[in-house]
Amino acid sequence: MTAPAIAIPAAEHTAEAPSLVWQVMDRGRPLGTVVIDRLVAGRACGGLRIAPAVTSAELRELAAVMTLKFGFFRIACGGAKAGLVVPEDATPDERARRARAFGAAAGPLLHAGTYVPGTDLGCAERDVWDVSVGSGLREGRRPPAIAVETSATAHFSGRSAAIAAIAALGGRVSGATCAILGYGRVGAALAARFAAAGGRVIAVSTACGAVADPYGLDLAQLERLRAVHGDEAPLRYVGGKVDPRDLLELGADILAPCATSRMIDDQTWRRVRCRIIAPGANAALSPEAEINLARAGVTVLPDFVANAGGILVSHFWPLPLSEGAITALLERRFRAVVDALLLRAMRTGRPVAEVARTLAAGSVARLVRDPRSATRHEAVIAALARTRLRRVVPDALLTAVVAGIARRLGPAV
Repeated sequence: MTAPAIAIPAAEHTAEAPSLVWQVMDRGRPLGTVVIDRLVAGRACGGLRIAPAVTSAELRELAAVMTLKFGFFRIACGGAKAGLVVPEDATPDERARRARAFGAAAGPLLHAGTYVPGTDLGCAERDVWDVSVGSGLREGRRPPAIAVETSATAHFSGRSAAIAAIAALGGRVSGATCAILGYGRVGAALAARFAAAGGRVIAVSTACGAVADPYGLDLAQLERLRAVHGDEAPLRYVGGKVDPRDLLELGADILAPCATSRMIDDQTWRRVRCRIIAPGANAALSPEAEINLARAGVTVLPDFVANAGGILVSHFWPLPLSEGAITALLERRFRAVVDALLLRAMRTGRPVAEVARTLAAGSVARLVRDPRSATRHEAVIAALARTRLRRVVPDALLTAVVAGIARRLGPAV
């Protein structure tokens, strides 16, 4: 039976009020919510968060971050976020039933393309597939489950957060240290990229525990443990067990919150000891924490910039991007954008996040008025993705096209 939904439009969009809140009930109880912060070119995108409890306040904050993220990189799309309630003890069948009921209720939004869902915290590709099936957009065999869900979007979000941290270090990574709050899909990708640049990951935490070593953790061992034990990986790691709360004051050069929202809040920011914060998660800091840490001399990279690798690569989703194309997009264009942002903040004497927010807000306003200049290259991507044409386009040419389009993403450098 289709779950009922209640649409609550905002009379006027403001920074505090989203454009639409779509609440879904199932068997008399809350099942989930879709929050659309802003429509740009008639659409909004954002991940589906799955947890035993989700709140509209958290979803509103996360949706607003997505609007800034798309706006900063001049992508004609508004921000959204959805939450689905699934108890911890739910069976796979019950989880699938809930996802499909949620999809059925949110069907009008999905069919119109008004809301485009993706994976998020607690959500795997098979969950998004079930939502799509429930809405009537897909059919067929359900994708299999695996021990540790992998997500290309999460991987590239973590990779870009590492690149942003490296940029904030001025490229001087050798000997630099990093502590990661939330060693999941995003955190693992951040750790790998940071270590590959010559840095040391000295601590990681999950919902189950934390591990630290001032000489650097064995990331290969951690990844093997994560593949088998998930969040229990730190508990299985040999040596170095610490209280997860202590990671804030280890004194690592980079502190990377990569799991839930408000990992550093109005109270815990006082314990933070680091030079740079590179969020792999959206809304990882409360507004007060961000302001106070910047005043204390900490470089706080804005979440909607640092972890934007996921949306940047996803923007080219119809194309099978080679590593060369991804390098052009992240290692060159994204890095150049972050370098320019850091330079602008230094020259103006304003916090990095404040400068980025101003640029993003201006870009969103322009995109709302006229998204055509930002959508023209999407036709190029769609044309290249057509089967017959893609077969005759060599990788070198495709990489050059991606690099050319990438120059239009983000503020002018």
